[in-house]
Amino acid sequence: MRKCPECGHEDNPLWEYSRFEFNAEYMRFEEAMQQPELEGICLALVDAKTHEPLVIPELNLVYYRRGTGGLELYRQSIPDFQVNRERKKHKKVEG
Repeated sequence: MRKCPECGHEDNPLWEYSRFEFNAEYMRFEEAMQQPELEGICLALVDAKTHEPLVIPELNLVYYRRGTGGLELYRQSIPDFQVNRERKKHKKVEG
């Protein structure tokens, strides 16, 4: 569990470091919906089809959903979220 050395705030232990996103953390969206401190964020991101990120400038964080059907809730600092990413371009399969 992460704890701030200055103020003593302990972060929610459900947040895990992402292997795929730069300096991002994630938790399962279903678990996030059960956390009181994330209730407003989850309500804003409940529609997984839009994939629109939620920017919270006061906290310098961006929250967004990822995964098939938006299974995970991600959080990332605004500067890290704005880093250009190389994405694999899939070829269209004709059948």
